[in-house]
Amino acid sequence: MDHIRFSNIYKYLSTSLKVRTLLSFQCVVIVGGLIALTLGILLYNRTILQQAQDKVQIDLNAARMVFNQEIKYIETIVSLTTERFFLKEELSKGQCEQAKNELERIRMKYGMDFLALTDSEGRVLLRTRNAYVNNDNQSDDEMICEAMRGNTVSGAQIIPQEELSKEGDDLAAQAVMPVVPTIKAKPRASDRETSGMVLKAAVPVVGEEGNLLGVLYGGKLLNRNYALVDRIKSTVFGEVQYRGKEIGTATIFQWDQRISTNVRIEDGNRAIGTCVSSEVYEKVLEDGLNFIGRAFVVNALYITAYEPIRNVKGEIIGMLYVGTLEQPFVDIRNRIIYAFMGIALVGVLVSFALSVFLTRSITQPIEKLLQATRDISKGQFPSEISIRSRDEIGHLASSFNQMSNDLRHTMLEKDAINKRLKDLNSRYLGLLGFTTHELKQPIEVLNGYLIMLQQESIGKLTTDLQREAISDMRANVSLMTDMIQKYLQLSQIESGELSVSVKETHIYSEIIQPILKGEQQLIDMRKMRLAYENREAIETVVLSVDPTLIRIVFSNLIDNAIKYGQKEGTITIGYQGDNGFHRFHVKNDGRGIPQPHLKGIFKKFARINEGNTARVTGTGLGLYNTKEIIKKHGGKIWAESEEGKWADFIFLIPKAH
Repeated sequence: MDHIRFSNIYKYLSTSLKVRTLLSFQCVVIVGGLIALTLGILLYNRTILQQAQDKVQIDLNAARMVFNQEIKYIETIVSLTTERFFLKEELSKGQCEQAKNELERIRMKYGMDFLALTDSEGRVLLRTRNAYVNNDNQSDDEMICEAMRGNTVSGAQIIPQEELSKEGDDLAAQAVMPVVPTIKAKPRASDRETSGMVLKAAVPVVGEEGNLLGVLYGGKLLNRNYALVDRIKSTVFGEVQYRGKEIGTATIFQWDQRISTNVRIEDGNRAIGTCVSSEVYEKVLEDGLNFIGRAFVVNALYITAYEPIRNVKGEIIGMLYVGTLEQPFVDIRNRIIYAFMGIALVGVLVSFALSVFLTRSITQPIEKLLQATRDISKGQFPSEISIRSRDEIGHLASSFNQMSNDLRHTMLEKDAINKRLKDLNSRYLGLLGFTTHELKQPIEVLNGYLIMLQQESIGKLTTDLQREAISDMRANVSLMTDMIQKYLQLSQIESGELSVSVKETHIYSEIIQPILKGEQQLIDMRKMRLAYENREAIETVVLSVDPTLIRIVFSNLIDNAIKYGQKEGTITIGYQGDNGFHRFHVKNDGRGIPQPHLKGIFKKFARINEGNTARVTGTGLGLYNTKEIIKKHGGKIWAESEEGKWADFIFLIPKAH
């Protein structure tokens, strides 16, 4: 029942001009609105995203300034401390007791995690945080080594756990950080990080005479130290929140692991130990490039900016990150989309009301014409249609009235004309069948006498001219016999009397071989070669067909291949039995058939130019009759050709028909 109802609705929609006109108007409005809406959304997204990326680049620049200021701050404290008189005096005397207490005071006052002094050879004289560990050599440290050359140096540095524990066991413990599994992060070889990232400065202590007395170095451990990232966030983003989340975040990475961050996980804790996404990993840590764009940060999408953190050697040791939540931009976009959709909906409703009015003014006159047409189709001629408009529909109504009057008069003569045409066609088919049938017997008698004359006169005819005359007469009689046969077939096809008597038939032994035997003399005369494709199958295939009709098919195709094929060329007969069909083809080398004429050669009375001459032979019925016979067997036939090289005629007969 639902199917019937749907079919009726579909039929109504597909036949009602009013509905189709209304739908056309609405489609134009809706499609235009959707295109405008889509382009607007894309343009807005692109603009907003570009603005967000530009802003986050500025935020990253600000974060880098805060990061570098912190490094400069440490360098300034250490540099000013090296200028203190007590430090130089005690180094000159080889005593560090007063220096130890003073340096510890400075470390505590300025919030540094470690502050230590070495001699001119890099051997540690004292450490303020871990006073009992000294005398180890730090000359291999790249920053202290540079300071021993007389240069002040500062920056970020990775310190192994063993070296970090010398500055303080609590610092070494603070640096240890388990790797927290993170969505979209790259797999790590180890499950924890034990080294620490520090901001460090190393400054040479120079005596009165410019000689190196030692090196003072100090710094801050960044692992689990949130003061710097919180200052970056406060400086760049303030304290703004969105739906309970900080709208902006900052992070310091040690390689790909967050060691200091204000990004939060689901339980509200800082995302310490989580790792960066593989996308950012590859671009920043492996390629050494900045990353700016959308990225997945722990559990949400952010508009982000990352840049590498390098040590004094220029090696990448981590990343500096700032990012702002993407959700505010998404919500703004959605609000604008909803506003656009509301405007579009109002536009559609207004346009629908207008289109109903316009459609009605167009379809009412057409409905009158449609009803009149239906009446005429039933043989009822209505009175003249009255439509007052002067537009195209008014002219159409006037023309329709004139046509209706003309048709009324024409219909009166219809039956008489049809009867005359039917009688004429019947007489034509009867005459065609009678004429060809009556001609067939005398022609066959004439052919028999010519054969007898040719056989009995061998040796008695004295001239070549006489022998050639008899040969030509036989050829022309054969041509006439062929023409009569084809016209007989045509009369049967046209009258619908061509019947199919199916029986099991050996195609090769009963059809192909006898035809080739009869054509052998002509094949030899033209020095043509005969080839088979899949010969074993051809010789064994048995079809349920009408042998007489299928013989006509093969005879026509083989005869054409010989007549129109190239002298000394090849005639190929092929067979395949796949996909539910028996597939035969007859191919010849020669001039081929021009591509535009391939379909037309199966029409009634179509002809093919013979060989290299301009002479036209045959009735033009052979291929037409062949096609009709194949159709009677439930198959189909077509031609393929490469002009100047070959022509191939292929036909299919279904295995079950």
